[in-house]
Amino acid sequence: MQVTTSIPGQDDLIEEALTSLPSKGCIIDIGTGSGLAARRFLEVGWVVTATGFDMDAYQKNDEALPKELHIVSDLDICNMDAIDDASMDAVWCAHVLEHVSDTGRALAEIRRILKPDGWLFIAVPPFKHEVVGGHVNTGWNIGTLMYVLANAGFDLTNGRFVRHGYNIFGMAQRGPGPLPKEELRRANGDLETLTKAGRFPKGLEVKQGFNGDLPSVNWKWNCAPKSIEVSRLMLASPGPVPKMRIGFFIPWITQGRGGTENVGQMMANAMAGRGHSVVIFTFDNNNGPSLWPLDDSIELVHLSEHDDERADQMMVVEVASRNLDLLVGLHMNRTFLRYVRCAQKVGLPIVLSEHIDPRFPDWIGTFPADERVMAFSGATLVHTLVNAFVPTLPDFLQSRMRVVPNTIREPEVLAKPGKEKEVKYLLTVARLVPRKNTSRLVEAFAKLARDFPDWKLRIVGGGPEERTLREKAQRLGVANAIEFLGAQEDPYAFYHEADIFVIPSFFEGFPLTLCEALAHGIPAVGYEVCNGVNEQIIHGENGLLAQGRDGADNLPVELHKLMASRELREQMGQAARETFLARFSNTVIHTAWEEIFSEAYEIGPIFCNSSKKDIAEVRLSEFLWGKAQLSDAGNKKA
Repeated sequence: MQVTTSIPGQDDLIEEALTSLPSKGCIIDIGTGSGLAARRFLEVGWVVTATGFDMDAYQKNDEALPKELHIVSDLDICNMDAIDDASMDAVWCAHVLEHVSDTGRALAEIRRILKPDGWLFIAVPPFKHEVVGGHVNTGWNIGTLMYVLANAGFDLTNGRFVRHGYNIFGMAQRGPGPLPKEELRRANGDLETLTKAGRFPKGLEVKQGFNGDLPSVNWKWNCAPKSIEVSRLMLASPGPVPKMRIGFFIPWITQGRGGTENVGQMMANAMAGRGHSVVIFTFDNNNGPSLWPLDDSIELVHLSEHDDERADQMMVVEVASRNLDLLVGLHMNRTFLRYVRCAQKVGLPIVLSEHIDPRFPDWIGTFPADERVMAFSGATLVHTLVNAFVPTLPDFLQSRMRVVPNTIREPEVLAKPGKEKEVKYLLTVARLVPRKNTSRLVEAFAKLARDFPDWKLRIVGGGPEERTLREKAQRLGVANAIEFLGAQEDPYAFYHEADIFVIPSFFEGFPLTLCEALAHGIPAVGYEVCNGVNEQIIHGENGLLAQGRDGADNLPVELHKLMASRELREQMGQAARETFLARFSNTVIHTAWEEIFSEAYEIGPIFCNSSKKDIAEVRLSEFLWGKAQLSDAGNKKA
């Protein structure tokens, strides 16, 4: 097995660097880690030097770095005397600077070893509020990275910068060196001085207080990104995300606390927090308050629960009167068609956000596949949760799909799965309904309970299967070792005490409970066949994926491995937390959501009419405008 990076988007950036420098020479990979970049540069013919601390950790079995690499172990980026002056055509430095206290000295050393026309390829993490061990810098945006490089003497004139995945990435040449100390005040005016000296990219106006949270600067993909999961919004010209008036359809936010409502309130609150004006439309005849906390600036509009012509007319009136720029519709069934019909009538772009494995509602008949295609044909963009769901739509719609996972409320207290304690806990959090497959977990625990008498299974959640599950636990002799804790308004206290999280579902969209477990630093076990679970659990790194479904079932086998090893739980728990921070944290996901909404705003509405050749769009057109004509006829009669 060849080790690869888990940093989203980095594969794309390596290929872009290769494409940008077609002539091959000498390159150094600073902080090479598992060697993803070093291996790739070596494959295409570069002479590669790989450096970093603990290099011996990668020199075992089939994970060993290739012998053709020139390896320099334990090289300090702030003192690279082992590398000659002006000896490198390029430097690859990815996710290293956040570990360096003296950034200026590190960049000076990089300049020293670069040839006069050499290039630096650098990636740093985006800003986040969490403090992480080893990270002495909390992150960057594109503006701060450009400023740091320009101040260090790099030439950004032809530089290119982009926010992609979990990377703030830039390309810059060695440059003439820092400006003389007497020209910089280390205070107001330095940005203007560097701009006047031509140290920033051409055409970019940099001055005191400029917004550095840019999606890109001078960026154009020469090698199209292959990762669907990262946002595709790469603006041709720099500039802040436009402030929008966004209307969210969140169907039952005043009546339920389900996953769709949870994600909807997070989307709405995040956009309000980023300066956008937000209106939430929900279905509630009783005009109740939101069951989720909403930003004070958000307007909540109650729509009729009826699904008829009059209710649709009133929906259009309410939406049109808010003077919106964009609509976002969250759901998992044919209500999407109502959202699209409304958007078409008021002439607004709409993002449809689907929050389930799309096969499931088709199988149970709540949203057949043909109706789903009809609805999505009228959407400007479609938000889905995992890459595996993209092929469930026809080719002509896949270009509109944007894959962004969900996020959750970040915990204040983390779990300690490696701590030695008298009683240890397996935890699952789920509604007790058949598709959550909790019965399989009870059976698996019963097979392990005798070997692990100091373990208990905690089941948080209520539902119609609770009595059946209790009876099964009694029959299997583990009733005293299983705690049925019922539905909890806030289950975070149980995550704090958990040692292993288990999610036995076969069908999920992107389970928020699993994301909560990763955020708390808990190793997780689930089924490999379950989409959404296999996106979050990286087998052997932050948890374990069990084979099996109708045949041989390995859930007890995988659970046994973690239950038997405190060290493994601690190691995988740390990796779980790191996975959350890198891929699913609020900062990462909120930014991706905002980019999707901004992209849809820029594209504008998708109008369907009978001139369209695609059958789905013709059917949608008939559905939309047929109902509109009936409505008009009814109005005339009235």
